[in-house]
Amino acid sequence: SVKDQKKIDVSKLSEEEKAVYEIIKKNEGSVYQSDLIKDTAFSKVHITRILDKLETKGILERKRRGMTNIIFLK
Repeated sequence: SVKDQKKIDVSKLSEEEKAVYEIIKKNEGSVYQSDLIKDTAFSKVHITRILDKLETKGILERKRRGMTNIIFLK
């Protein structure tokens, strides 16, 4: 589908991974980890786990920014 420009098969993601992925996509492909926590109401630890999974799948990468990370879609 057109939605997955980067040939990411969203159907293989869990609901939570999908939610996080969609938020980053809506924000033009980059978002602060602290904003993800605000937007999802998931705990910091929970967001970190979801991001770990998405990073392992090669969907995003994190860069350190002061007290938080900035998340980029690959």
